[in-house]
Amino acid sequence: MRELATSPDAVVDPVTRSPRLGSYRGGLPRVDWTPLRVGATARTLRHKRWLYVAIASDDLYVALAVVRLGYAASAFVYVYDGAARTLLARRSWMSAPFAAVVGDTGGEGCRASFQTRTVSVLVERARRDPYYGVHVETRGLSLNASLDATAAPPAIGAVAEVAPGRFDATEKRALLTTRGALRIDGKSRSLDGALAGYDFTSGMLARRTTWRWGFALGRLEGGVPFALNLVEGFVGEAECAAWVGRELVGLGEGRFSFDRARPMEPWGVTTTDGAADLTLTPGAVHQEKREMVVVASRFVQPCGAWSGTLALPGRAPLTIERALGVTEDQDVTW
Repeated sequence: MRELATSPDAVVDPVTRSPRLGSYRGGLPRVDWTPLRVGATARTLRHKRWLYVAIASDDLYVALAVVRLGYAASAFVYVYDGAARTLLARRSWMSAPFAAVVGDTGGEGCRASFQTRTVSVLVERARRDPYYGVHVETRGLSLNASLDATAAPPAIGAVAEVAPGRFDATEKRALLTTRGALRIDGKSRSLDGALAGYDFTSGMLARRTTWRWGFALGRLEGGVPFALNLVEGFVGEAECAAWVGRELVGLGEGRFSFDRARPMEPWGVTTTDGAADLTLTPGAVHQEKREMVVVASRFVQPCGAWSGTLALPGRAPLTIERALGVTEDQDVTW
């Protein structure tokens, strides 16, 4: 399995002004691209930031995201019922850039928000505080949850060159514990005891960006918490990882097998190191397609149940019978 380096003290070397490319145990420092000396216009066009949060109980998978481009902002939230294999709610918004804030860290001091007349989305964590507050208020849907990072395993951080002269920094963390509740059309569902994870990303990206991605949250036999983050393309192997209990293990790059015309068919996912042999069986699909003046986006995110095997060093092969999560096929020109 891959060795993970110690987190650097800066994403860009202040002397050489070169990004510190690598795969890191423990997440990333504050992401500051200023040493690259990118002009204001180029920064507006290239700098993309987002925070994605997932919460998974035995039967519910709740996903939300705030995306901040230099010239636009968007957000979405949806709730998947794994028992009924259907989306209980799905909302999506796009607005001017000032509607959203995405900060420069996924750890302490994290803040992401999206605010318009019809919706309020807020994720924040104060410095020296282990808790993330997650709040969504919109018509027919309310979410209030606290995510506790105290006993969670380390984040994985990655800094990568994703195209010539274009760089991305991302931090993924999983197995945070949850307390809170979700309310849909007047009906309340508890999230106490659920598992949570996040994806914080900030990059100076190419005009066109594509990737396939998979994320899982669940429990193995005996109740041991488990999570998985795999990607093909974009950042690649540097961000691929599994979490088991309090252990973080780097994995090879993901390889996704699926029918783009039929996203509800099963998705096969393996890794280049042979560690993973997995299937996501979708129950529903969240998808968005936008054609605008400067943005063209095709985004498909099936949600459902993961199953299969995972071989990690020093362990017998792990059997995953049912872990809720998503796969994703993204092709965006921005």
